[in-house]
Amino acid sequence: MALSIKKGDFLEYGAIVKGTDVIFTFDTDKLSEASVLLYDVDTKKLIHEILLPKEFSVGRVYSVCVSGLDIKHLCYLLKSGKLVYLDPYAKRIIGREVWMDQSRYEKDYKIYGGFYFDDYTWKTDFASIPSDKTIIYKMHMRGFTMDHKRTKSEKGTYKGVISLLPELKDLGVTSLEMLPIYEFEEMRYKSETKVMASKKTKEVFFPAYGTNYWGYGTGNYFAPKASYFGGKNVILHAKELVDAIHENGMELIMEISFSNEHTAEFISLVLQYWVQQYHVDGFHLLGAALPMESVVKNPYLANTKLFYDNYSYEVLSSEEDKKHLFVYNDDFTYPLRRLQHHMDGNIADFADQMRRQGEHFGFVNYAASNSGFCLWDVYSYGEKHNWDNGEENTDGSNYNCSHNHGVEGPTKKTSINKIRLMNARCAITSALLSQSVPLILSGDEIINSQSGNNNPYCQDNEIGWVNFSNKKSAVKFREYVKAIIRFRKEHDILTKDTPMALNDYKHVGIPDLSYHGREPWIMGIGAEKKAIGIYYSGQYSKTKNKEDVMLLYNFYYDSEEFAAPKLSGKKKWYYVTNTADDTFLPADEPLKDQTKVIVPGGTVTILVGKEVSNE
Repeated sequence: MALSIKKGDFLEYGAIVKGTDVIFTFDTDKLSEASVLLYDVDTKKLIHEILLPKEFSVGRVYSVCVSGLDIKHLCYLLKSGKLVYLDPYAKRIIGREVWMDQSRYEKDYKIYGGFYFDDYTWKTDFASIPSDKTIIYKMHMRGFTMDHKRTKSEKGTYKGVISLLPELKDLGVTSLEMLPIYEFEEMRYKSETKVMASKKTKEVFFPAYGTNYWGYGTGNYFAPKASYFGGKNVILHAKELVDAIHENGMELIMEISFSNEHTAEFISLVLQYWVQQYHVDGFHLLGAALPMESVVKNPYLANTKLFYDNYSYEVLSSEEDKKHLFVYNDDFTYPLRRLQHHMDGNIADFADQMRRQGEHFGFVNYAASNSGFCLWDVYSYGEKHNWDNGEENTDGSNYNCSHNHGVEGPTKKTSINKIRLMNARCAITSALLSQSVPLILSGDEIINSQSGNNNPYCQDNEIGWVNFSNKKSAVKFREYVKAIIRFRKEHDILTKDTPMALNDYKHVGIPDLSYHGREPWIMGIGAEKKAIGIYYSGQYSKTKNKEDVMLLYNFYYDSEEFAAPKLSGKKKWYYVTNTADDTFLPADEPLKDQTKVIVPGGTVTILVGKEVSNE
């Protein structure tokens, strides 16, 4: 192989293809000799070692420009002293093209860096969905497509997601949050260092004992996952997925798991790369005490949605050009569940979570997420059932605030399933009609179950997959969720992207948000209270739809009477739905009694106030 080398430009870490040249820039663990090792991409045979002279370095960073490489047939590793290692900035990973490929054990699970080359022409730009219009659908790419009557090539891959985008668009969600789709090691295996007869040490590998299904932990952050996106054309296919999502009017949010070993500079570079190269619209960052202040200051990310469990006060108090920072945690989930299951829930906490909103930042509200029980299991299991994870059921949270309603797990008892469905509708309605950004866990819209496993991080099977069903109950539940989403979109007063004032700042005779109980305009919120009426005035709407909305939450066992505040002008209250039922009414007949409403125990009633037609 005739190669020409010269000093590189040190501008960007990784193997950067520029015309006929490749510039390798990397740092070493010590001030030692450094090499670039080139391998045949098919046989993995070492073809060439490029030993770098000291003058190609600045400190511990080396940069070399190599001409004459046939990059389509090569992969590479780096060498520092005696240490051979994978480039952490590699734009492709070679060796994990097949999910859970057991033959990799024979090759000591070795992987290599690949080269970034494609000629993709973008059809779309970034989605740029406003925060008050955002509705997140969280999915695992493989788990979402494995049990959905897909073709073989669609199962577990980006093709399966693309084929299902029309269904997601029909549901009404706007933003697809995906668990890791960058390269990660899905095979859980062990190795140990042994002293050989020659007294030399050797690392010995053992067959895989399980699956890192979710993909959390340290990953190869600059490379799309080859087994998801299809081998050699992984970069092209990853861009095709993003383009298809954008063409369907939705955006892509990547979930990325970092650790304390990752610097602020590295994290920013990862996010910036996915924005620049793949037009990703947002990131949900996982990891304790991440340097979010530094990440937020990256100018390339000024229009990118950033989700994290808890920002510092300094970050949240800074005024941004665009609302793109979101607090993402379970602060909404448990006040709701405690009220539903009579576990010392506080109606004031729930009311605060329903309207939580920042001036320059937002929040995410969900009734269930992948970290914990899925929605159906919250009402079907009183205890976690994680035995299949192989950790003696010690993993996963013990704090679930769940209830099985008389039977642990599946039952054919109609009365119990009716109560479970009622509670599930109540929960997802609460999340979808909250002022924050609502999130649906994939499968919750069709009452998917994980068999009581609240931590299926290693379950690449029916437990961890979304099990789509044509059962009448699943189909009707999805239609109900779809109707709630449509209702949210039709009433922008529910989704105001700044905090509610709870006063009449428009001088129209009514506050933007008010609370009501058995008497209108009187709502003493004490520890004993388990019901609340929330009244959103349509006069604060920014659209032509000036309908008022009233949400009547009753978490008592018995029915509760609510006062219906008198409406101005020709407006009257119309009944829309109650979560004990599974249908929406057309709201074309006003309530016969305009002064009070009876709400069954454990349910939510939705009313709209609008002008009486034909009068």
